[in-house]
Amino acid sequence: MIGDGWTSRLVVGCAEHLQAAGVGVWRPGGSYTADEVAIVMLDIPARPDRLITLAPYVVASPPGMADVTQGLQIRVRGTTDPRAAADIGDAIFDLLDSAEGLTWGGIPVVQVWRQSYTSLGRDSASRWEISHNYYVQAMRPTPNRTD
Repeated sequence: MIGDGWTSRLVVGCAEHLQAAGVGVWRPGGSYTADEVAIVMLDIPARPDRLITLAPYVVASPPGMADVTQGLQIRVRGTTDPRAAADIGDAIFDLLDSAEGLTWGGIPVVQVWRQSYTSLGRDSASRWEISHNYYVQAMRPTPNRTD
C-alpha cells in the first residue's frame, strides 16, 4: 500500500513531529493557506511562500545491521526577507538537532543531528531558500538486517 514503506513512514513521521511542535503544517493532501508554513515531501510547490520540503536520501547502511543512517534534506523557503527562511531553519534546528529517542511513523529514531546547511539564494520569485541536511540514525530491521 502507498505510504506503508519504511522511508515514507519515517518522512511522514518527521513531518508530523514538526507539525506537533508548531514549526509548520503537514497535510498529506497538500492544500495550504497563504499564511501557513507548509510541510511537503519532495515537492516544491509555488505556494505558499513559506515552505519546508522533506527529501530523504541514503547515507550509510552497513551490511547486516538494522541500525542505519538516513539523510534528510530539509529545504526551507521563506519570503523576500531573508530572516523568514532563517527563522524557520532555526525552529527546525532547535527541535531536531541532538534529539534522541524519538519515534517517527512507528520507527525508532536513535538520534538526529544537522550535518550541514547552506543558502540556496533566491528563487524565481525572490524568496530566500536554505538547504539543511540532517542525519537520522534509525532502526530498519529486515529479515537480512537483524543486529
